[in-house]
Amino acid sequence: MFTADGSIASQDESYTGTAAIRDAHEYDEASQTLVAFRDFVVEGNVVYCTFWNEHALSRAVGDGGMSGKAAFTFHGDLIYKFDILPPERAEIERVMSKASPAFKWLRENHPEAVAKWRGFDREAGEAVTTLAELWLTHKTS
Repeated sequence: MFTADGSIASQDESYTGTAAIRDAHEYDEASQTLVAFRDFVVEGNVVYCTFWNEHALSRAVGDGGMSGKAAFTFHGDLIYKFDILPPERAEIERVMSKASPAFKWLRENHPEAVAKWRGFDREAGEAVTTLAELWLTHKTS
């Protein structure tokens, strides 16, 4: 799917190489992330699109996931770079209006679990799922 030196870039972070791409996949799997791509525009070897993603914590807080733009740069039939572009300010505000109470409660009551949600690997993905479970348990208690 990716070239050996392929990368995923999001904001100021870049994850390059087979091991980093595998870690990103494991993050998505552990965090139960769903993704969708639509509105494709092809310009040479670059495909631009709308990108939506929603992980377990997004579902738990009911924010509907995050939408933004993305670009795939291809070398032949393989992805060389997957750029996740910053979402629009209105999209961030929409998500945060739903997620802020949960984030505040989680930071205050489970800072150790929040601290594990760093990076883009299986451990960080598992932290997302744990945070979702903690929030859902809190909401129903």
